[in-house]
Amino acid sequence: MLVGCSSNRKADAEKQTLESGTRDISNPVQTTNGQSNADEKKETDLNATNSSQSTKISQSEQTVKDINDASQKTTKVNSKVKLYAGTYFDSGVYGENSKNDYCEVVISNITNTSFDFTVYQVKVDASNGKKDKKAIFLKNTAVFIEDGTKAAFYGKNYKLNFTFPNYHHAYPVVTDMEISGFKPLEGKDYVNNGIPGHEFG
Repeated sequence: MLVGCSSNRKADAEKQTLESGTRDISNPVQTTNGQSNADEKKETDLNATNSSQSTKISQSEQTVKDINDASQKTTKVNSKVKLYAGTYFDSGVYGENSKNDYCEVVISNITNTSFDFTVYQVKVDASNGKKDKKAIFLKNTAVFIEDGTKAAFYGKNYKLNFTFPNYHHAYPVVTDMEISGFKPLEGKDYVNNGIPGHEFG
């Protein structure tokens, strides 16, 4: 076997394609098995798939649709907190520097081991107070994990972690929620001030 003497033009062209993401069509690649077109189609399909998977979510232009990852094995854990159905919204809407563009997390279908959630982006027209609400992460199911005081959503593209801090001294009632794993939600406190007996403003 001769080392370093092989000249595989197809491999070089494919390497160029993977590195640059483009193919020089003025220099066609010859193949001995006649599968050039099929290989190019597969490559194009693969590049399109990879491109769509690597696209970052634009907070205002795209909706995330993810599904639970069945391969992710989780042990069902009973909740140790009292989560209420309703809207948990960015606490930044309060105060002197209130936000006109924020997210809300709507909680529904709560069981002992799980709950559904949907994420919305809300834009408020400062001139008339009208709200424009758009789903940016479609409904999915999170499960309670570890000691039952945290939750997680294991999706095929995202893993969201839910924690329930006791900022309003209502424990075990969940008035506050923090979420990581989806950039528009990170670093914020989401509150539900409409829970009976735990209202605040």
